[in-house]
Amino acid sequence: MLISLREAFEAALLIVIVASYLKRIGRPRLIYPLILGGFVGIIASIATGVIAYQTYVFVEEKALAEAVGAFIAVPILTSVIYWMAVKGRDIKASVEEKVGEAVSSKSVFSISLLGLVFVYREGFETVLFILPLLFKEPINTFIGVVIGVLGSLIISYGIFKMGVKMNIRLFFYFTSILLIFVASGILGYGIHELFEYTEEMGLNLSPWSGYVYRLPIDSTNIFHEKGLIGGLLSVLFGYATKMELGRLIAQGAYLLIGLGLVFKAYRTRQ
Repeated sequence: MLISLREAFEAALLIVIVASYLKRIGRPRLIYPLILGGFVGIIASIATGVIAYQTYVFVEEKALAEAVGAFIAVPILTSVIYWMAVKGRDIKASVEEKVGEAVSSKSVFSISLLGLVFVYREGFETVLFILPLLFKEPINTFIGVVIGVLGSLIISYGIFKMGVKMNIRLFFYFTSILLIFVASGILGYGIHELFEYTEEMGLNLSPWSGYVYRLPIDSTNIFHEKGLIGGLLSVLFGYATKMELGRLIAQGAYLLIGLGLVFKAYRTRQ
C-alpha cells in the first residue's frame, strides 16, 4: 500500500501539474488527451506486472528468482527516493518545460505520450518494487496496491479539484523514510532467498548464512513473519524471527546509508 500510494501519487501529481499548466495557458482541451495517455500508461503498467509475475510462475528456481528480483528493486527504489529528495522542489518547473515543448509542437499525440510516459514510469517502478512482496503474499500485496492507488487518486483529486492544501514536501519526506525501511526489508529478503538457493545447490556460505538469533516464536504466533503483527513489521521494517549474519549486516548498513542520504537531502533543501 505504501509503495503504490507513493508511486501512484507521484504519477498523479505529475498529471495534475501538467493539467493545471494547460489550463493556465488556455489549452484546457489538451487535458483529455493527457488523461487518455495516462490511462494507457496504467494499462501498460498492469500488463508489465502480469507478464513479470507469469514469468516468475514458470521459473523453476523460485528462490533465485526472488533474490534477483529483490536485488534489482532495491537500488532502483533507492535512486527514486533520493532523486525525489534532491530534485523534488524543481519538479514543477521541469514538467512545465516539457509540456511547453509538447504544446509548441501542436501535436495532441505529444501530450498523450507525455501522460503515458509519466504514468508508465511510475507504474513500472511500482511493478519492480512490489514483485518481491508479490512472490511472498500475492493476494495481500494486490489488495495493498489497490488501496494505495485509490488513496493516491483521492488525495490528487482533492488537491486538483477542491483546492485542498497539503504539504507535499512533508508527505515525500516521511514516505521516503518509511520506504528506506521497506527497501532494507526487501534487501534482507533477497539475501535470505539467496542463502536458501545456495543451500539447495549444496554450497556453504558460512558464517554469513549462519543465524545470529532465533526468536522462540512459531508460525501460529501473531508475531511470526506470517502472523498479523509480525507480517506488518516484516514488510515495513524488515523484521524477522530469525536472521542470518549476512542479512543482518546488509540491512543494518543499508539503513544507515539510506536514512543518512534522505536526512541529508531534505536538510539541504530547507
